[in-house]
Parts: sequence; C-alpha cells; structure tokens
Amino acid sequence: MYSNEHVSNFMKDLKIINNYCNQNNPFEYNDQTLQEKQSVIFSRLETGLIIRNVETFGNLVHFQNAHSIPVQRWYPYREGYSLDLVTTFLKELDVKGITFDPFSGSGTTLLASRINGLKSFGVDINPISVLVSKVENERYSHLEIQLLRRITDQVKKLPILQEEMNTSFNLADKIFNREILQALLSIKSYVRTIENEKIKNLVYVAWLSIIEEVSNIKKEGNGIKYKNRKRTSLGYIDIDKEIWEKSNYPENKFEFVRSKIVYQLELMINDLQFNYGSTSNTPGIFWGNCLEFDKLFQDDIEFTFFSPPYCNCFDYFEIHKVELWLGDFITNQSDLKALRSQGFRSNTNSLDHKSIVYRNENIENLISLFDHENLWSKNIPHVVRGYFDDFHTLLQKLHKQTIKGGSIGIVVGNSAYSGVIIPSDIIIAEIAREVGFKIMNISVARHLTTSSQQKMKLETLNYYLRESIVLLQK
Repeated sequence: MYSNEHVSNFMKDLKIINNYCNQNNPFEYNDQTLQEKQSVIFSRLETGLIIRNVETFGNLVHFQNAHSIPVQRWYPYREGYSLDLVTTFLKELDVKGITFDPFSGSGTTLLASRINGLKSFGVDINPISVLVSKVENERYSHLEIQLLRRITDQVKKLPILQEEMNTSFNLADKIFNREILQALLSIKSYVRTIENEKIKNLVYVAWLSIIEEVSNIKKEGNGIKYKNRKRTSLGYIDIDKEIWEKSNYPENKFEFVRSKIVYQLELMINDLQFNYGSTSNTPGIFWGNCLEFDKLFQDDIEFTFFSPPYCNCFDYFEIHKVELWLGDFITNQSDLKALRSQGFRSNTNSLDHKSIVYRNENIENLISLFDHENLWSKNIPHVVRGYFDDFHTLLQKLHKQTIKGGSIGIVVGNSAYSGVIIPSDIIIAEIAREVGFKIMNISVARHLTTSSQQKMKLETLNYYLRESIVLLQK
C-alpha cells in the first residue's frame, strides 16, 4: 500500500501531466509532450540529489583497456569497469574493512581489494565469472608457477589427436571451422588431465579466453554476430562460410589454436611473476543468486562496489553462451534456462513469472508513457518493474549487512524504450533513500549513444542517456 504522501505526490504528477495534455490536441501523441511528461518525473526524482559531471571517470567505467591490464587481461570481458576506478574509491573512502561485489563478473572489485590487502567477497550467477574471479585471485606458490611453465612447454608439443571429438553444443559446427573445433576439443581434453586443481583451472581459463578469437563469431551488442556477415551500402551480405574461413585462417589450424593458448599462458606466467600483487587476503567467491548473498556469508561489509546488468534487455548469458556450452558449464537448454531464471531481471529471458513486490509511482508513471505498439516486446514493462523490484531487495539486504558509515558505489547506465528514458541512476537513488541510505552524490561519468530514431524522440532529454556512479552511505 502507498502512504498518503505517495498518493498525494502521484496525484500532483498526474495533474501536471494532464495539464500538458490539455494544452495540446488530446488525441495527438507527440514527442514534445512525451519529453515534457518525462521532465516532470525526472525533476521529482532529482530533488535533493547532488549530481555532478566527473569526466575523469569516463574512461574508467568501461573495459576498453582491460586487454593491457595485468591479470584483468586473462579473460576478455567487455562488461565491467576499470581496476583504477575501484582503487580510487577505496582510497578516497579510506576503506579498511570488508568489501563486496554482488555481481563479481571478472572480479575487478575483488582484484582491487586483494591488491590493496583487503578482505572481500564476491557472488555471480555466471559460472564462468566465478571461475575467472577465483583464478585471478588465487594464491600460487613458486612451485605451482614452475608447474605452469612445464605445462606450457607440454602444450607447445601437443600432438594432433586422430580421433574425432564431440561436443553437446549443437551450434558448434556453424560457429567453428571443423579443424579448429577439433583442436579446441583436443586441448580441452589435455587440460582435464592436469592433476593440480589450481593450475588446471588457470589453464582452463586460458583455453576459454581464446574461444572467441579462433571462432567465426564475435560478441557485439546484445549477443553474438558472425564474422562472415558483412555490412554494405546495400545491407548485410553473408560470405560463404568455407570461403571466409579459407581467407582468414592459416592452413595449419591446430598450430593456429595452440599458438593462441601458448601466448595466453605465457602472458599469465609473466603476470604471476611480476604483476600479481599481494595475496594476503584472497577473496571468498561464491556461485549463486546475488539476492541471496546473505545466505553465503554473514560478515559485516564496509564497502560494496558493483555494476549490475543495465535495464537495457541485454542477456549476458546469450553473449557468453558459446563459452558456456563449449566449456561444459551447460549441457542442454534447461541448464541455460535455469541460469537465466536466477539472474537479475534485466531482460525478457530472465522474468520466469516472478511476482513484483516493490512498486514505485515514478516507475509506473514512466511505464505509462510507453508506446506499447512500438515496443519490440510486450514484456518490457515487466522487465522494468522486475529490475527495480530486484534492486529494492538487494539494497534492503545490503543495508542490513553494511556497517554504520559504510558505503556503496553502483556503476549503472540509463536506458530508453520507445522514446521513454529509464533513468536508473536516480531511480536507484530513490529506492536507496527509501531503504535507509544517505545519497552522497551521483557522478555522471559519460553520455551514451542511441539510435538516430531514439535520439530525435529524446532531443531535450539526451543528458539523461548516461552512465553514472551512485554513491550511498549508511
């Protein structure tokens, strides 16, 4: 039930919105009126907030330079933020206690915490993320590093297996050249024979890290795209798979794949020797639902720093599905569906008929502005409601387990549907205030691009298409 104050505010919003409608043709649905209605809602959400532009964060809220950062370059993530960003907040807030990341991803928050000698915990529902985070933050002895060197030398001499190897991934023959697929499966078979569990996991991450590079696909936007599909002035054209492979892969496919993993292993050895940092506090890393983190550890948290999936309908399991299948993390569609159902409700595949507990008048006002005929999915309103329902649950639990004076940093991007912006940063701030947090500030790191059609519809509101860091304090 809403309080009397909520009802009163809701009625005020409706009155203002209706005044705009009365000034125009009541049957005309124009972009100007749509933008004015959103401005009313945004103004209410921004009341009392400190919103600042921090351009220095612009290059830190994404992963563009991760390929050159020691340890972070062990697995090619596109989603995430810079190690320097976490370190900046750890130092500015003078964090001494436990840190936490409920969406640990590639483990950036955990890595920064370990390097700075802090105890940390991380949770992720993607099993690849859990494996990568563990490998990047494990303690490796001198003898284990020597073992990794010997294994790398053995990989250099691996023979081509004559027997045909199979995978449960039914798209494998389409996504890979046949010889390259056999090389990958052959090397995976060798990795499984490694007895030392820590080194086996490390080599397995190296193997996972080269899959996209030696495949016929690339991660792009909200999924994967085939490399042999080219955009031309007349539209997309598909180059014959065999012709494309012949012009892009060397004759010796096995050596091509083997050289890629050897390069990755040698890079890892170099980082372990010269750039690995302190291991006095290795993190506790769990596979699980972030909304149930309180069942995984009960320690008091001083600082939580994370970037959730954005409310943009990107399905990150779709983006990582090739590695999930080929890496044997899933073996059938039911496994994939089970993972999706436990993830944050940020896309249509994650809804799974979950009920909505938390309601917010500003969210409902924005959803009411959707042009439902132009939404690509009728489930988008359910995604938006589910997303902030999950956020409310997460922030409630974080408030209970965060020490007094503790802080939370959230890197989040806003999104748009049918000309309506979902300003996640200021909505999250409102939810956090309701839960009991103090809103320190919102740092706008950079502005996001959108389609030309959306850009025209959002002409006066483009400022709200942005990526921000919401800083909270208990």
